[in-house]
Amino acid sequence: MKGIARKLGESRGEPEWLIELREEAESYISKAPFPLEIKPLELETYDPMGKGDVELPEIKSLDDIPDNIREMLIKMGVPEYEWQKILGLIQVDTSSQVTSFKEYFEKQGVVVMSLLDALKTYDWLQDYAFRLMPYKTNKFAAYHTAYWNGGIFMWIKEGAKIAYPLHTYFLITEGALAQADHALIIADKGAEATFVEGCTAPPLVRFSAHIGATEVYVKKNAKVKGIVLQNWPEYVNTRPYTNVQVEEGGEIEVAVAILGTGKSAGRYEEIHLKGKGAKATVHSISFVKREEYLDDVIKIYLEAEETSGLIQTKGVIRDKGISNSYTHIESDQGACFSKGHIECSGILLNSGGAHTTYPGVKSISPSSELTHEAYVGKISEDSLSYLMARGLSEEEAMALLVKGYIEPVTKHIPFEYLKEINRIAELVAKGGF
Repeated sequence: MKGIARKLGESRGEPEWLIELREEAESYISKAPFPLEIKPLELETYDPMGKGDVELPEIKSLDDIPDNIREMLIKMGVPEYEWQKILGLIQVDTSSQVTSFKEYFEKQGVVVMSLLDALKTYDWLQDYAFRLMPYKTNKFAAYHTAYWNGGIFMWIKEGAKIAYPLHTYFLITEGALAQADHALIIADKGAEATFVEGCTAPPLVRFSAHIGATEVYVKKNAKVKGIVLQNWPEYVNTRPYTNVQVEEGGEIEVAVAILGTGKSAGRYEEIHLKGKGAKATVHSISFVKREEYLDDVIKIYLEAEETSGLIQTKGVIRDKGISNSYTHIESDQGACFSKGHIECSGILLNSGGAHTTYPGVKSISPSSELTHEAYVGKISEDSLSYLMARGLSEEEAMALLVKGYIEPVTKHIPFEYLKEINRIAELVAKGGF
């Protein structure tokens, strides 16, 4: 009897090797462990081939946008002419697509297509797809490999230097209950590019779980910057997984803004610096409010000489939100003269919530230098009083201080998103988001 994984693969016309990989992962789900840092989900309650368990009106135009989403867009100050792009109304299919300037990028040396089409077109991708996140890694990786249902492939060819960011927007209109999109990005030798994943407004989705994955290969001397923006509806549990491999002289910089965690979020990111002189930098901010829950895991592995890694996280917590930040930099025996630093902090805007930081460094290389620092506290009363003495209300002063607190991270995010992000920071500070 055919399992769900084979039925899913055959229905999409996938090559046999990919269907067999799905089946192997499917058979491993029941015995796979959950990652230690991430809150588990009852995966057996989700139907990988379902139509979704969340009732939403059919969205064909701006007139169909639910009132709560409309109100949020107005609060965020997003111009109405941008609503279609942000909410994904430009596309209506079930696969992940790039929605802007595709032809322009192709002329510049970028191949962009659905992941399934890419796997059918390029046989050599068998050596890349699903290799950075083996299904035996954990239960979420096994589930994703077995039931992934759409995705995108980006290949920045050798020497191509793309000045304009590559945008990806995800919308599943008739997708599975547990959305499991897969992104595969390859920056070839000497290539340079920036990609933006997600959007600042919450997407309109019909499922209650998102278990997506992204694999990024940064080849020799390539430079990649990734902007990850997440803002999920209150009924969604998300468990995205990202794994990056960087070769000699390559660089990866990631800026993450978790604007809304949904019901719960467990974001897991690993970066492996495989070549001499490779560098990785991760900046992350998160806003956790109401009764939301977040596990944010970031790990950098220094696996070659003269590699370097930096992790900086900042959390803003209010109401009964719970936020956990797990950061780790590890230097192995061959990573001579490598360096790593972790800086993680959180501020509590009122009582009732909690933020916990777990910074960790590990080295078995005597010439490595790894350091970390952590802080959890509240907005400075002296700073608050100073601003209020100069005419600001307490809410205005609080909002200004929160925006100043996250500025070391937001400065790494493209200008076109800063208005909405700063507006969200202001709304969170005032308790209106």
